[in-house]
Amino acid sequence: MKDQHYSATQIGMASMGCISGDGTKQCARMDNGCKPCNALSCMNMALRDFPETRPEIVVASLSIITRTAKNLNEIRRAIPSMEFALATTA
Repeated sequence: MKDQHYSATQIGMASMGCISGDGTKQCARMDNGCKPCNALSCMNMALRDFPETRPEIVVASLSIITRTAKNLNEIRRAIPSMEFALATTA
């Protein structure tokens, strides 16, 4: 059996339901353009379901938000929601 190593982003995205454990796309939004608000919603659920992967979930969320945001203001608007989600699931 081959030893598998996954990045923090991959672990976070798997926890959020974006990809499966083997790295294949699991969420239909991944192909149709996930939006920052979708990423925040998935992040919220993942933080509750998988508290042991909190850092990885945050990294994956930031990755998705920065790739899908239309501009810098959209990223800036998402940050307080991320902070709130982290504070309420601590």
